[in-house]
Amino acid sequence: MLHRLATILAMSSIAWAGSFDTPVSKRTVDLGGSRSLSQAHAKVNCYFFATFMVKEVDLGEKGASRLAIVPSSKKNPAPCSRLRDQTEKVVNPDDWSGYFKGVKGNLVFFDADDGVNGGMGFAVYDAKTGKKLFDDTAQGELNFPDMAGGAQARELTLRYSRVADGGCVVPKDPSACWDKIKKKLSLESVAPPDCKAGYEQSAQELAKGRCQAQNADNAQCVAKEIPLARQQTGAANSVIVYPVETVLAAGPTVKPVPGELRCRPSD
Repeated sequence: MLHRLATILAMSSIAWAGSFDTPVSKRTVDLGGSRSLSQAHAKVNCYFFATFMVKEVDLGEKGASRLAIVPSSKKNPAPCSRLRDQTEKVVNPDDWSGYFKGVKGNLVFFDADDGVNGGMGFAVYDAKTGKKLFDDTAQGELNFPDMAGGAQARELTLRYSRVADGGCVVPKDPSACWDKIKKKLSLESVAPPDCKAGYEQSAQELAKGRCQAQNADNAQCVAKEIPLARQQTGAANSVIVYPVETVLAAGPTVKPVPGELRCRPSD
């Protein structure tokens, strides 16, 4: 049973991507081989911050088995264990499933367990209450612009490129579909993106991908595959990617901000 014993790795400093807060430390407990994936190891990842710890129990399946926020401090650090502590605020898997993303102040961010339409879902939880405040789908990094009040500000502004399904196909009915989308996404004062170009790029990528799968990555194969690729992408709803800003407070709302709009077919 010795090989099943937990191996704990502690790091005094961690390089953290983007503009999230850097954990005070991180510990990983190795639980041994995963039952579902022969090459994967089940583990518990614990990320320690000033007043709480984020626990991620990963058994090697899609999405963490358990995500939780645990009260913790330098004097009384929370135990990093697969066992569920009485003080854990566990994320309801019916409400969100995925992996730990990062922390900003007293807000905890989780990624979804898979991407959609070229973006990645994320959710924001209050570390004190364990309640979900907000969720959406983004492409690329989440950014936190400077605010009046700095680190002491009670509200946090979040900016990102939002990925939204417009619910209709712009190239099939440009005027009516864009009217629907701009009302749905509050883009009334914004010129429509070039959906025709976005759809053609997606069709080309789909055709090339099929050719590569056939070990026939050449112009002749692409010419053969492109009609079907255009037919399939042309029937898909239009996905709009556009810059937005939201204030993470009670009842957060998403507000478009100036920047580039892109359009492509949904997955």
